[in-house]
Amino acid sequence: MLDPMEAVPAFPAITWSDLEAIYEDLAITKVEREAVQHLLTITRLMSPHLSPLDLMREIICIAFVLTPASDQSPNEGKSRRWPDPKPSG
Repeated sequence: MLDPMEAVPAFPAITWSDLEAIYEDLAITKVEREAVQHLLTITRLMSPHLSPLDLMREIICIAFVLTPASDQSPNEGKSRRWPDPKPSG
């Protein structure tokens, strides 16, 4: 069982460029790509006025514009940013 007093690691640092690359990889259609790009731009502009929790909520909600077919892991050959994982052993 998880000890609530145990230190929990911080959320990994991620840049706006990383977010753009992730959502660009996930967007399948031109409409999705444009919508995600627009929402990320607005969220970035609003970010100084949002609490960290509200900012994270906005970033997560952007994913709702994507279709279920967009739910692919980067190693399915679609990602242009992350290389395919190398087999171990």
